[in-house]
Formats: sequence, structure tokens, C-alpha cells
Amino acid sequence: MRCRRPFVMGTFNACTVREDARLVELAHCAEERGVEILGIQEHRRVHTDDQIVYRRVEGCTFITASAWRNKAQAATVGLMLGPRARKALRRVYHHTDRILIAEFSGNPVTTVIVVYSPTNVAPSEELEKFYEDLATAVRDVPAHNFLAILGDFNARLGPEDAPYQYHDSTNRNGVYLMALLMVHELLAVNIMFRKRTGKRWTFQDRATGMLRQLDYIFVWQKWRNSILNAEPYSTFSSVGSDHRVVSMRVRLSLRVPKPSPKIRHDWKAFITDPGLQTRYTEEVRKRFRQLDKGAEPSSEYRRCIVANEEATRLCVPVLDRARTTLRSRHPEVVAARGRVEEARLNFEREPTLERRGVLNEAKQFLFSTYDTIKGEELMESVQRV
Repeated sequence: MRCRRPFVMGTFNACTVREDARLVELAHCAEERGVEILGIQEHRRVHTDDQIVYRRVEGCTFITASAWRNKAQAATVGLMLGPRARKALRRVYHHTDRILIAEFSGNPVTTVIVVYSPTNVAPSEELEKFYEDLATAVRDVPAHNFLAILGDFNARLGPEDAPYQYHDSTNRNGVYLMALLMVHELLAVNIMFRKRTGKRWTFQDRATGMLRQLDYIFVWQKWRNSILNAEPYSTFSSVGSDHRVVSMRVRLSLRVPKPSPKIRHDWKAFITDPGLQTRYTEEVRKRFRQLDKGAEPSSEYRRCIVANEEATRLCVPVLDRARTTLRSRHPEVVAARGRVEEARLNFEREPTLERRGVLNEAKQFLFSTYDTIKGEELMESVQRV
């Protein structure tokens, strides 16, 4: 089976995007790399009023299920959607605290499951419960849908379980994961392609510098030929996570509804121009005289509304489309991001404590630059008022 158009989706453990600066940088990275659907783990944002929250971030839409809080951690899952994916979105629902499910219109319908697995040292009962919940979610997906599971599984797969793996052996989480894959005929796409070792790991321990492969994307095996490529990238390093983004390029057709044109009229210009007001009044009166006084009130009311709409179209100027400058493209932010990338490359070439400190300092400077720009924008808004 093959889908129609190349489409990019991915998974990324952000560690945290609680600060607005990190969230905006994450949206910028997703948009810059053309990732339309990005599964997020550990966003650490808490909202108690609604279980699912939608937020506009730059040109993307950030969807979160509220983080849970306990003694050990505060983390959960979410989605970052590009414009095409947002228009094709049918619904999003909370399956468990660790599993979020979204459905998109298309041919075929696309179901995305975003997950965050317990760690390899979590109690066995917690891990078993997670895989039971995930198996239930997979079984509920219609067989003709395109299914993509995006997640941090905290699982290592050895050569006995995967063709192009990073590790020499499978850990406990990996055993549970392989059982799920075999029962539901799932395929790990980011270990399906032959890549050099440096293009396989997805996580670097900040304390020891050790590299691990913990993040995966799964699809049903029948869609194998629709997957064009899948691998991890370091292109989201400016967000400040210890994980890499894992992305998949797939032939996928999302059915996006045609938008109805939205016209905004310049009412400020209208109220300052007596000539426009006089013309508008005459247009409304001319159409109002044509109303049938003996007709039903409801139909006459509708014709009155149409008369006002026609007069507005003819007499009120149309506002030009405003182009807002994205905060992530501000020259100071771009310069700070370049500083982060330079520090990252230097650290990869020579991973010393000194260069790690320079990298962390560059990341903090990037986020503080976002905060500074945000403050300047707020001051400009206050002055305009």
C-alpha cells in the first residue's frame, strides 16, 4: 500500500517546554524542518481546568494533556501540529496519563498515538499497566487506518530483536516492547533502514555522556513500503533536551478542507469618513424599501441582514492582511540560535566539561533573548494603547 504525498512526522522528548521561550523554539524547529505532526514527551505543562488544551504557537498548534505531579516526576505527552495537520485534525482524546491519541482526515484516515513509557527501573506493575493500556489503544484503531505510534519507550533493542540497532542487548523494557510489536504486527521504522552508528542513538546522558537508543516510531507492517526514510537528527538541540528528534518521511495524504475566505473590514476608516457613512445608509435604505412588509418576520429579518451585508461589501474598505513577525525569526533570536549551534558542534567534536558549560550558557542566553523580545513586544503594545 502507498500513500500519495510525502509527509513528515516525528517524536521528541523535550524534557521540558514549561517556559514560553522553549515552547516557541520548539515550534520554530518543527516548522523549519517541515515536521507536520510531532509527538512530544515530558512537556511538563500543567492545566487543571481542561484535560486537553490547544494553544497557538507561532505558525503551529500545541496540544497538551495536563502533566501529572507525584514525588518522582511531572511529565506527560502532547502534539505539535503544522498548519496542514491542524486543518486535517478530526479529534484528540486522552487515553491515559501516558498515552494521547489523535485522528486526522485523509485517505486513509491517520491515527497517531503519542506515548511516554515508564523507565527501565520503574516497578513491573507500572510497566505492565502501560503496555496493557497501549495494546488496548492499538486494538481500537480500525484496521484500514494508517497507524503511527510516536514515543519515548525507554527501551533498548539488541541485535536479536532489531536489524540496525544501537545496543548490544535488549533490556527489560525492550522485552515488553518486542512482545507488543509481534502481537500487533508493528514495525520500528527508525531501525528499519541501514544507518551508520552515529545516526542511530536518540539520547545522550548529561552526566556520563553515554549514548542510547530509546525513542521509536512504529507503524503497521503492511505500510512498510510507504515509509521513505526514518532516523534521528540533532536539529532540535536548541530546545535544550538531552534527546534527539526522530522523524519519519512517509507517503501520506491528509484531507484538508478548503478554507472559506475571511474578509476583515476597516471599520475605523469607516467611522472617520462621513462620505462612506452616507453611502452606506443609502445602500441599506434602498434595499430595505424592497422588503415585503406583509411577509413573515423571520424571512424579513434575514433579508434585512443580507441588505446590511451587501452595503458593507460595497461601502466599507477591506483591511489589508497583516503580516506579524514571528518571535523565533527576530534577528537577535537568530543570532543566539546560531551561537547554540556553534557551541553544540564544538562540544560534539571535543566533549569536555568546559565546552559543555559553554553550550549550556548559549542555550540559556537563547531563552533569555526570547524573554527580552517578549518584554519589548508587551511594552510596545502598552504604548500603542
